[in-house]
Amino acid sequence: MPASTAARLLDGARVPALDRALDANAAIERVAASGLRGRGGAGFSLADKLRAVRANSAGEAYVVANAYDADPDSPLARTLLEGHADLVVRGIELAMAITGATHAFLYLHPEAAGARDAAERALAGREDIEITLGPGGFMGGEESALLNVLESKRAMARQRPPFPALQGYLMRPTLVSSAETLAWLPLVLEGAKAETKLVSVTGTVKKPGVYEVDLGTTLGAILDRAGGVAGELKAIHVGGPTGGLLSAQRRGTKFDYDDLKAAGTHMGSAQIRAIGTDVCMVREAGRLFAYLAKESCAICVPCRVGTKRVQGILEGVSSSLGRDTDLPWLGELGDHMEQFSLCGFGITAPSILRTTMREFPEDYRSHISDLKCPTGTCTVLRARRYETMVQP
Repeated sequence: MPASTAARLLDGARVPALDRALDANAAIERVAASGLRGRGGAGFSLADKLRAVRANSAGEAYVVANAYDADPDSPLARTLLEGHADLVVRGIELAMAITGATHAFLYLHPEAAGARDAAERALAGREDIEITLGPGGFMGGEESALLNVLESKRAMARQRPPFPALQGYLMRPTLVSSAETLAWLPLVLEGAKAETKLVSVTGTVKKPGVYEVDLGTTLGAILDRAGGVAGELKAIHVGGPTGGLLSAQRRGTKFDYDDLKAAGTHMGSAQIRAIGTDVCMVREAGRLFAYLAKESCAICVPCRVGTKRVQGILEGVSSSLGRDTDLPWLGELGDHMEQFSLCGFGITAPSILRTTMREFPEDYRSHISDLKCPTGTCTVLRARRYETMVQP
């Protein structure tokens, strides 16, 4: 591939031959120069991860390709593997060569039958790359929880530091990277520009599905790519279950790491969901926190208790039991979750609260002050308020 050329994962990018004489240090510098950031949501530099694992390996290291797709509405890894498993496998091989790892895991969701079949064909019975199935559920895809799963433990988050690059699988240096990120590795080593991102467009769009878009594309343009919105757009939910909900006026927000963070959300699972005007945002926030409370691994108190408390308060507000003091209390709970949760699950969940209270204050005000749903769609979920021992 010529230097500095554009490439797209879903357009049948050629799988480069494996360079068995690869200079690992030179390869890391080339990845660093490409600016390749993790496509799993957090956006960490792949070069930094490769460098750290290699520096700590001392002859024993591991690679984990996370193709779990924790968000059930964002099947990015499944889509990639079903069409281009060879490219993902080549990325795993290169990551092993660069880090000095002797064994790798391709970590899949148990329901990803098509992706598993494609991966088995691409691996052709080789033993140094092992397909492993997660437990199901949202937390099964979290970076440290999946390491526990690989060790036959419960899918629960680990305290960090130490990070996996120092102590990961079996307490050995481990590169944990998304399948999408690793698919880019062989391409950027041949000079391609990693300028695209897989996204899942859902909700009230006419053509929902997985698309590959240029980083920096506006949210509005991505919705248009999916056929446009059917009906009037009220909100755009970005980042999956823990992502923020932006008003329709933010269609011009760019889909990239920094712009999404500035808007109050994150890339997360790269799901972009269109929400119509018939949805009450208080009830929607409560629905999301009900899901998160159910899916929490429950190892840390800020997340285990915080998600449940937020769910209860929001359900009370949408049941016309809210008070003005609920809003600062929700903000305080969100701050506590962000500061003290063990993993990104609890750290990023407060974006739901902050964005809905900022972008849709009238929905909260209607429930609290006027005791009615602004869309007329909320039903009573609670007969009494969710009270705690420490609450305004």
